[in-house]
Formats: sequence, structure tokens, C-alpha cells
Amino acid sequence: MTTHRFLVARRFGAEPFSYTKDGLDSVRVERLRNARLDDVTDLDAAHELTQLAMADLEAFGTGGGETLDEEEIAAVLRSLHSVLRRLGVAVELPFRDFKGFKSYWIEHGMGGSYAARRSYLDSLFTPVLHQLDEYHPHLRRDQSRRITDVTRRRLRDGLTGGWWGGTLDEAGFLSRLYDLDNLPSHDSRFATAAQDIWQHCVNNPADWEDDWIWTDERFGLADSDEALLRFLAEMLHPAVRTDSAEVERLRIFFNETLVHDGYEIVPVDSISGAPVFSGHLIGTGVLGTMKNLIFASNGPKPEIVLGDAINNDVLIVKNEQFCLVYDQPLGATGLAWGDLIAWWRGRESLPEGTADEAVGRALYKRLWASLHHDPERPGWLSPEQTVFRTYCELFPINGKGFGSPALLPQVYVHMDPKTRKERGGKDSALGRERMDFLLLLPHGVRIVVEVDGQHHYAQGSTASPQLYSKMAAEDRALRLKGYEVYRFGGYELGLDSAPTMLRQFFTELIGRQR
Repeated sequence: MTTHRFLVARRFGAEPFSYTKDGLDSVRVERLRNARLDDVTDLDAAHELTQLAMADLEAFGTGGGETLDEEEIAAVLRSLHSVLRRLGVAVELPFRDFKGFKSYWIEHGMGGSYAARRSYLDSLFTPVLHQLDEYHPHLRRDQSRRITDVTRRRLRDGLTGGWWGGTLDEAGFLSRLYDLDNLPSHDSRFATAAQDIWQHCVNNPADWEDDWIWTDERFGLADSDEALLRFLAEMLHPAVRTDSAEVERLRIFFNETLVHDGYEIVPVDSISGAPVFSGHLIGTGVLGTMKNLIFASNGPKPEIVLGDAINNDVLIVKNEQFCLVYDQPLGATGLAWGDLIAWWRGRESLPEGTADEAVGRALYKRLWASLHHDPERPGWLSPEQTVFRTYCELFPINGKGFGSPALLPQVYVHMDPKTRKERGGKDSALGRERMDFLLLLPHGVRIVVEVDGQHHYAQGSTASPQLYSKMAAEDRALRLKGYEVYRFGGYELGLDSAPTMLRQFFTELIGRQR
């Protein structure tokens, strides 16, 4: 434990973050729980808290090896949870103090084995440390690079003499894209990028060249396609540039330059009549903005009217209780389980302290209720249930799957106000009303997963060319709008090998998008 104290003291200088000479500095730890500290980044604090918690929990019960008492370890774990949440790093701690930890290890058969407890703590905290080691706000460093150095140079040269921040200064612009208080400083006198930028761009504006951002590895413009596209799109944001002619000139320049590498900057939303843009892989994705996301229907079809026909605002006037309506804006990053968990927490008015895992379980139960099942066959999984369960085992609805795309069941894509009975048994002129499953991925990519039972292609036991042709026509219409459609036969989803096949499919599908 002495070595750990020494490391903490070295990292934070004369006023250590965690320890004073007398023990834990509880005041600073509690302050950190509520807000980041001025003299240390959340990232550094998370490293120290994780290592401290891991060491003391590992030593607990070994004859006085721990350095914290019951109240102190509880304070450390509370602050660690808060800091990790601010960083977006997923972890669920099933205990809050030493007593809770002891109960947990006894309940899970680790009471007589120090090695088992140590192995458990390693499995709990080592992934957290790995995430912190690889942490970079908003950037994924593992994605493939399509945009060449030649294109990047053309963009940089084409902007020479023009201010990339528009009406904002450096910190004002970059804080829209990055958490500057959790990026490191290049100046040893400061702890954060925010302080670093103020010193060299505001306090001493001649220190750095106007185009310093292009070579600063903290912001990824030289090695991340995603970072570069977000940077260019943000340059056109109405909060950054108000001159529509200048925005259009820059958009044309960006697209003429990016087209050689397969990208373009496209409008995805609007603010006060001005377009909001996002990077887009040419030939993929659905253009336009998501306005109505109605899904997980588990009862009668909702009755919908146009509340404002001019703005295409819809109102559900009947049966809204049998479906879910996601009412948050969809960003360029798509819809992840973390977004849906946060929305569900608010929708259900769950206490702020409710663990993400508990919120996720409740959400999973509600989504599961919308899937086809046979009440006369208890224990039998329908093809739809097999797809959903397998996906959620791979990308769970909890902290571990926080950033994974949400798989939405029973999503309305068309809405005919009349029921099939009211139409005299005839099909709707709009085609299929619901998608079995929908994934909303970054850059407007929308993926439809359909589960085909026999009724999709046969009448009774006789194959129906008419039904097959109808299904193919509906797929063509969706693909022309930019959707990707993947179909699975009910037969193959009933095989014992179905979960393995689905895991491979979803792993490759999401991996390709990333």
C-alpha cells in the first residue's frame, strides 16, 4: 500500500488527490463525486480511484492490508462511479463498501479463496483500466482510414487564410466536439487541454499557428476519418457560421475534395431553418431526419392523425399505450442502447440513482413483450425471440453494451389508418407497415432485419409467387430509400445452430459499420 500512496502523491504533487499524510483526503474525494477538480482531469482521477479501490478491496480481509476504512472505501466507490459515468466508461459495481463486498464474495462462492476474489476483482476493474488507457472522447481510433493524407492536405490548404472556428474562438468551437477538460495538456504547467488552449490561443495568441489543430494528435484530424468528418460538419453548423453563402461555398469545397475517398457532407437536420450537416459515406445511409420512431407494438395498432400537416407532425390519438414512441433527436452517431436506457429512465420516471443494469432489464422486458410468441408452447422461442435474445447476449442492454446499436423490434415504417378488416381483406397500398427489427447506425445507416415465416411466401403449404413478388417489391422500395435489408427464414432460426449463426452475422455486421 505504501507504493500506491507514493504513486498517487507523485502524480498530483504536494497536494495529493487521494491521500494526505493522515490518510484519505475525503473532502477532495467527495468534491470529485459532484464535479471535476480544477487541478486534475477526470481521466487521471479515474485511474487513481480505480487502482485505489482495486488494491484495497483485494487486501480486505487479509489481516489489515487495506488502507481505507468502511466510510472511506464507500466514498471512493461513490466517486469512482460518478467519474466513470462522466467519462462514459461502463462499469456496474454490485457492492458499495467493504461489508457489501464481503457479502458478495460469500454469496458467489469466493469465501474461502483469496485467489478467486483476486481473479474476480481483476475481471471487474482491469477492463475499466483498459478503457481509461484507450480513452479519447468521441473518437474511435480503431476504425479503418478511407480518407488519404492527400485529401487531408487538400482540405487544410483549401482552408488556409480562413478561420475554421467561424464566429467562435478555438475553445468555444472545440468544446462543441470534445471534452476539453478531459484531454491532456501539452504544457506541463497545466492539467487540461482547455487550460492549454487558453494559454496559447487567448493569453498568448501568437504562440500557435492558426492551423495548429490539423497536427494536434489530441483531436484526431490526421488519423481519424470520424474526427475529420465531424470537424468539417461542425464548421457548417448554424451556431458556428451564420452566412449561408459561406456555408454553401465550404460545403461544395468539402464534397469536391472528399468525393475521391467516398465521403460527402450532407444535411441531416435543421435549426431555425438553417441546415445541420454530418459526414456520410456515399451510397449508404438514409438521407433526411428521423421524425417519428414508433416501435415495440404489443397490442392494437395506434391510431395516428396529422397534428400539423405542414410540418408533418403526427399525433397518436388512440392505443398509444400499446407502443413506444422515442421522442429524442437522433444524432449522426445513431441510436445506441445507452441512448435508449437514458430515455427509458426519464420516460418511466426512475430515480437517478437506479443502476443502468436495472433500467436495462426493465427495458428489455418491455421490448420482449412486443415479440411474437406462442402462449400454448411455454419455453419455446419464436424466431423473433431467438434473434432478439441472441443480439442482446452479444450487445447487452446495460453498461457493457452502452455504446452498441439498439435493436428496435416492431418498428412502424408506413401507417395506413384503416385496418385490414376495414380494407375488406385487401393489402395496404403502402406495403408492409412494420419492420421486424431496425438498427439506426452512424451516418444515417439504417439496417432492417426481417424474420420470414411461411406466410411470407406461401399460402398454406403451397408456394405463392404473388406473395414472394410482393415481398421483393417492398424490399426494393426500402433499398431505394437507402435502407439495408437482411432476411432470415423462420426455418433456419429454428435450428440448434441459429444462435451461433446469428452471433457471427451481428458481429460481422456491426464490425463492418465500425
